[in-house]
Amino acid sequence: MLPKVIVHNLISVDGCFTGFEADLETYYSVAAGFGADMCLIGSGTMTGAGEENVAEEPADFIKPDPATRPHAGYCVVVDSRGICRNLHLFRRADYCKDVVVLVSATTPESHLQYLRERNYDYIIVGNDHVDYRKALEILYEKYHCRTLRVDSGGTLVSILIQQGLVNEISLIVAPLLTGNAQPALFGKLNLTKNINLKFVKSEPLSDGQLWITYQL
Repeated sequence: MLPKVIVHNLISVDGCFTGFEADLETYYSVAAGFGADMCLIGSGTMTGAGEENVAEEPADFIKPDPATRPHAGYCVVVDSRGICRNLHLFRRADYCKDVVVLVSATTPESHLQYLRERNYDYIIVGNDHVDYRKALEILYEKYHCRTLRVDSGGTLVSILIQQGLVNEISLIVAPLLTGNAQPALFGKLNLTKNINLKFVKSEPLSDGQLWITYQL
């Protein structure tokens, strides 16, 4: 079995997801309504979030008790290359039960040791790259994940869509044009034919923003 996968992002009218000041309060307010058990994040997004040079403390090596954060979800990080060294910033956050890392058979042993020393759960799934379908099956069975929100950039989003793993796309459209061709959220899709989406709803939000939802 697989969890329901919702891609959620905030984009400009011309489809970019960077290059403008995002309304994060609205973004996360909408996201909270999904009731997601887990949030999937790519390594590029993860390393760009927060300050990597914030020093670890002894408490960062201790696995949190999930019962102390009953309304939080797990952060699931895709990191086959073993580049994320700021996981402790998310482990500290009240909105995060803990961090689970998806790696592959080619992930450096030194990084796996880094994860073990800090008591992070990690799942080796796939050879050269993470096998997303198998990973979702494990998250469903082992972590009882029924709804997974994808909070990431175009690379991970495109892979999941092309592999037929996304059930819903949720977009908050900001009322502005960036004038940039890249990075477009769906700019890395490599399709041989169009994907027809089923319109679910649209809802106006504050400051001229529009929330649009589609099913795949």
